[in-house]
This record gives sequence, C-alpha cells and structure tokens, in this order.
Amino acid sequence: MKGTVIRQSKLKLKGSPLCGENPQPFFRQPDLAVAAGQHIPENKKYSFGRETGFRLLPYTKQDRYNRELVDMEFDSVIMENDFLIAEFIPALGGRLWSLFDKKRSRDIIYRNPVFRPANLAIRDAWFSGGIEWNIGRFGHTVHACSPVFAGILEDEGLTILRLWEFERQTQLFWRIEFILPANSDVLFCYTRIENTCKKDKPLYYWMNAAIPETPGMRVFSACDEVIYIVPGTGKVKTMDYGKLPDLPVLPGKDASYPALSDYSNEYFFQNDLCGENGSQDSLPWESAVYEDGFAYGEMSTLPLTYRKMFCWGSGRGGQRWQDFLTLPEQERYLEVQAGLAPTQLHTSDIKGGQVIDWAEAFTAFKADRDLSHQENYPAAREYIKDQLTKHIGVCELNDALEQGRKRSSMEAKIICMGSGWGALETQLKNQSAPNGLSFPDDSIGEPEKPWAELLRTGLLPIQMPEDCPGSFVVDEDWEKLLKAGQIRKGDWLTPYHLGVIYFENGNVEQAEKHWKESLKQKENPWACRNLALAAIRSSDIQSALDLYRRALCLAGSEDQSFAEEYIPLLLTAGKEDEAAAELDAYMNKVGLQRSNGQFEKLSVPILEAAAKIALNRGDDSFLDKIFSIEQAHLREGNTVFIEIWTEREVRRLCKTGMTRNEAEEKIKKAMADGSVVPPREIDFRMY
Repeated sequence: MKGTVIRQSKLKLKGSPLCGENPQPFFRQPDLAVAAGQHIPENKKYSFGRETGFRLLPYTKQDRYNRELVDMEFDSVIMENDFLIAEFIPALGGRLWSLFDKKRSRDIIYRNPVFRPANLAIRDAWFSGGIEWNIGRFGHTVHACSPVFAGILEDEGLTILRLWEFERQTQLFWRIEFILPANSDVLFCYTRIENTCKKDKPLYYWMNAAIPETPGMRVFSACDEVIYIVPGTGKVKTMDYGKLPDLPVLPGKDASYPALSDYSNEYFFQNDLCGENGSQDSLPWESAVYEDGFAYGEMSTLPLTYRKMFCWGSGRGGQRWQDFLTLPEQERYLEVQAGLAPTQLHTSDIKGGQVIDWAEAFTAFKADRDLSHQENYPAAREYIKDQLTKHIGVCELNDALEQGRKRSSMEAKIICMGSGWGALETQLKNQSAPNGLSFPDDSIGEPEKPWAELLRTGLLPIQMPEDCPGSFVVDEDWEKLLKAGQIRKGDWLTPYHLGVIYFENGNVEQAEKHWKESLKQKENPWACRNLALAAIRSSDIQSALDLYRRALCLAGSEDQSFAEEYIPLLLTAGKEDEAAAELDAYMNKVGLQRSNGQFEKLSVPILEAAAKIALNRGDDSFLDKIFSIEQAHLREGNTVFIEIWTEREVRRLCKTGMTRNEAEEKIKKAMADGSVVPPREIDFRMY
C-alpha cells in the first residue's frame, strides 16, 4: 500500500453490553493501608500509599451488565501501513484494541475475542486486552468503558490520530496522539496532560499493554532493580525491593519468566538512571521475548520512567480470572506497563498550570533465542536493549516529542464524540480549553443537560424522584452555583446534590442537613439512602435500617441498588429472618424462585447475602446453586464465596467430632495439596 492510511471502520464481535449505570453516589474511602519492606530505599517512600483510596464521584458505577454474550458492534479507527495495523475503539476509552504485525502475520498485543466486562475498574466495568491509557487516579481508568473524543489532523505530511478528554476527578485535560510513519514498523504516540487550574493536583498515569503469554516468554526492562508485591499480606499492601532474576517471593525460580509464578504476581522496574544528567542516549523501555525470538518492544522519553510486569500466575484462581475475562481455554495474556511513579501505590504530582508530556513507541522485532534466553540475565537484558534501539531510535523518539509539542495548538477534525463535561468545564470556569482541544456544545448529552441548565439559568430543573438524581458533581465551583440558586417548592434535587458534595468532602453534618431539606421538599428514596449511610458512619445501625425501609417503600419497583445495600445490612445487624424475608421478596420481584436456579440475574451483594443465609440454615441445595453460577460483578480480590464454601466444609468436619481448629487446619491442608477443590465458578484466589 502507498503510505499510511487512517480509516473509520466497525469492530464486530460477541460481547456483554453495559445496560445503564448505578444511580447511587458512592463516596470516597480512606487511602489503602501500605507497608514498605525493609529493603525499600528511603527515596522510594515519598507519596507511597497517597491518593490510593477508592474514589468514584463525580462518576457513577457502571455495574449493569451480565455474562450473556450477544452480537455487538463498535465504531473503530484503523491506522495501517505496510508493516502494522492498529485498531482503536474511541467508545471504550480509546483502547488500542489490536496491533498487528503484517510482515510476520502476528498480533503484537493480546486481542480479546470478546468484549466481556468485569468488576476491575474504578467505575466497575473493565475488559481485558489491547492497550489502555489510565489517566487520573489509582486504578483502571474511569474512561475504560466510556467514549472519548477522537479526531484526525495533518502535520508535515503525516496523518495523526488524536484522542482526548476531560478527567473530572482530577480536573485534568489529556490527549494522546498516534503517528504511524509510512515506512516504519513503529507506532509512535505523544501524550500530553494539562492542569489548567491554579492548584497542584495528584497525578496517576499507567499505560497498560496486554500481550500474549507463553510458557517460555521473558520480560526485560532498562534495569534489574524492582519493587515487588509481597503476596498474602491481606488488607495491608506490602512491597519490598529486590533484583531480577532472583526474588525472595519466587525462591529458586527466575522471576523474569512470568509463567514460573504460581500466583498473581507483579513487580515494578526502577529505571531511575535512564536519562540521568540529561543524557538522551538511554531512555526507559520494556520488552517481552518469546521462545521463538519474536519480541514486543516499548520505549519512551522521560518522565515516563517506570515499568511494570503483571501476570495472573498458574494457580487455579489466576487461570480462572483469565477464562472469566474472555472465553475458556483461550490464549493467555500478561500485562507490561509504563508509569510516572515508582509503583502504582505511589502518586505523582502536577503543579498548577503545568503541562506534563512525553513520547512513547511500540514495535515488534526478532531476537536471537539463545542470547535473549541465556542464563546471564544482565547480559540478556543488554542484548535486548541493543536490538530494541535498532527498531526504536532514540533520536526519532525525541523528535516525536518535539513535533507533538509544536502541533499542540492544532485542532483535529472530530470523527468520534466524547462526553459533554469538557464543554461544561470551560463554561463553568469561563475559560478556553487547552490549545488544540475542542469540546463542542453538541457533545452535551443527557447526563450533562441538568448542569448545563444550572449554568444557563442558575437553577437545576425540577424533576420527579422516580427520574433518579442523574449525574453528580463535586467541584467547588459547581457547589457555589448550587448554593447561589434559590430552592423552589418541590425542588428536592438541589439540596440532595449539595448533600452529596458535603458528604464526599467529609462534612457529614452539613450533608445530613441538606438531605433532610431534600426530603422536606419532596419525599424521595435517594436522600433516605444517603442519610442511612450517614447513620452507619455514626454506628446507628437501627436508624440506618429504618431509613432503608423508608427508601424501599418510596422507591417501589425502582432500582435494585436499594436492596443490594439493605439486605446485607440486615445481616450485619443480626436480623437474619428479616434479611431472608427481604431476599425472598426481592427474588419474587425480579421473577426468581429458589427452585429455578437462574441466579445470574442477582448481583454479588445479594448473592453474598443469600449464601450467608443458606450457610447458616444448612440449605446446601440453595448454596450449591449459588456456587455453580458465574457472578458477573465479583471484584478483583473478593474471595467471599470461597470463604463461605470453606466455612461450610469446616462446619461439616466439626459435626464429625473435630474441634474447629482441627477442622480448619485439615481443610487448609487439603485445599493446598489439591485433595479438596472448591467449585471452579467461585475460585478467584489470586494468591
């Protein structure tokens, strides 16, 4: 073919569609409990654990999906030359779905045969495969299953694809541009993150590339020093420092071969010396080399310094996760990543008014199998570095950075529309978007319309409670607008949203005041539910239960989210009979009986409550039905169903005369040696 072509296309495949979002606000949690091992250097402890707490607002949960596969179609953008085909999906956060090596007829990155969301992202829904761009806060990006802007621009004979959006949690604007030169087997990208506010902000960024995993593949980066996760440390995330290929957590094994890990494993390459003293001849990079010498390669300019390897491991739980995210017995994958901070439990910073940018490149190359897999790891690493730099030139990469900066003021022709929040942000702040980024008014859709009306009239529209609260805001500028507006008779929504902002920012007293005002204006289940959360925070469980009952009465046949929270709370309060009655009532409402076993329609919180009730009542038949289904929304790291199954086995042994300690020890050993095996459907143990 002549030159490089960019064209719009359609990706058709089987998938599980997202069917709406959870209407409730989910409030921020404290930062994760972390611990630095004895070998972690002092300079690696700065910002360790900072800004790692769960935070969802102002976004809503994307948790309305199941396991059923149907025919789906996504708009895609394809870049192609004589060497590579790259396919992007703007509606899925701009995910690079596939990168295909035409000369070798081989995928460079892992291409998932299905779109199968699971609960792994900040907003819940996430899917495996391709390359994702995680910008904002700790976790898989809020844009994972949401549309971003895509556009095309021309510059000095090159046709460039630009992706961009406004990230609402950190209030940062970002763009990523992709360039595929006509006679090149390298895909270049330029990333630019802009803080238009005067305030300094936390910044989390990790590029995450899924690549096919094989038994003999080996991973390298610019250095052999890594920070690794110490497995099995429970709620405290513990990390320590070591050197590849020998890590204490994999005794007797070469840790540069991910397939040798029998548990879900990850480590972070500490490439601090790259570019030291302004040197540009040594840039950060990462590579994975297969048994036949085929190799994935990635390199970047600073400050994208650090790299990561994550694998699911060969254990039952890790393999189960692989199958769960695609189809059984499909190609395995692992992740190679690049970030701004030493680990994903560290957070970088972006100053007020600052721009942070870099260039990155992806390619495939051929390596000598013996030299890349030699026992001498440093020698093998140096060999791979030499081979990679023959394909990704340091000068080319630095030039890609400079060219990206030069065209930053050029606007792209929009071919796919993102959200309307960027347009509202510029109106709210009464300022232009960063140069080159376009957020047209026609991007404003249903989620943004009430807030557009607030900007235009100073008032939120009057709506009925059964219409749900809609989208959320937590920005102090939106708060000022809400406060400035007059609360009219029947306007339950304005005080409701003010309460959400106060509660998210830790002011429980003011939040309760506004939610009570919301109820005074009009009875609604949404304020009742939030007041119940405030009661739980003050350990007043009985008041919380009363408020949930009131919410359920007001909600009628509305959203399932009320039952998802109320039934588990009844169990926590020791009211098992009431919980069982509510469970039966809910199952009847959604058309289920215990006998039909179609529990895939039930979400994890309700299934968990059902399993606990069945365990305590000795209802093994019902429990076995729960253990036999695939639960679409099980969170990564959630082992509650394995724990319930294990508890049942322990209780069975206790009935034979064993003490509880004896029974627990016997089950523990039996699960370890494989003589007792949990049902595969619930076994998601990562360690």
